[in-house]
Amino acid sequence: MKIKTRAAFAACLLTPLCALAQVAPNLGTTAPFAVLGTNAIPIIGTVTCTDTDAPPATIVGQVGTTFPGGITNTGCTITGPIVAPVAAGVVTDFNSAYASIDALNPVCTGVIPIVTATLPPGVYCSAAATTIGAGVILTLNGTASDVWIFRVGTGGLGALTLTNAQVVMGGAANACNVYWKTAEAATVTDSAFVGNVLSGTAATMTRGSWTGRAMATTNVTLTDPTPLTGCAAAAAVAGASGIPTLSEWAMILLALLLAFAAFATKRRQWRVSP
Repeated sequence: MKIKTRAAFAACLLTPLCALAQVAPNLGTTAPFAVLGTNAIPIIGTVTCTDTDAPPATIVGQVGTTFPGGITNTGCTITGPIVAPVAAGVVTDFNSAYASIDALNPVCTGVIPIVTATLPPGVYCSAAATTIGAGVILTLNGTASDVWIFRVGTGGLGALTLTNAQVVMGGAANACNVYWKTAEAATVTDSAFVGNVLSGTAATMTRGSWTGRAMATTNVTLTDPTPLTGCAAAAAVAGASGIPTLSEWAMILLALLLAFAAFATKRRQWRVSP
């Protein structure tokens, strides 16, 4: 019976739920986009990129919006296709991904810090608005398959604001496995930022760098992005639908469990030996 119990626990550690793994949303057909404005109302579903100064403002990746003429480019370099309007399915997939984040990750493992910190993979939440200010560095440390979920405004209202701050990856961690869901706007100013933003209203970037995706329920406005670098569609799909892997803590627990089981078995053999 003890051996069966240990085996069951080991099997449990191999599942994402038992290992308390966070789950990335399925981005579907939104995955190829670096920048996406999804509102069906023309005046509040735009994408705007403006270059006002050196170095050159650049979007590395595909840009899309929901209606013809909804993309305004003043001097920015956009390396990928410009799609206006996007297919209706893209908007559906964005809405599904936005709604699914809470359902897939209902348990918050920590609070979104507003001071310098190193964060392991997890689900970090704030009930209201979150402001990450000057000099703050958040380091997301983990493996290439680890996922970070940030839920801003779990109480129903709340915007994300970063000013003169940094969110950086540590170890082999992948910026495209970071997801920020905001109940209201996401505003990034003069910061080094990573992750996929799914904003409940607008997304705004002013100067600084961003690796990931800027996707919004309404407008996306970029001023002097240097650059905004989108995730590769193939990498995003693989990350969303790939085979789940053990977290580092689960690996440690599993190794300890197997070592204990081996010791217990050997001990019984010693006892029954003549």
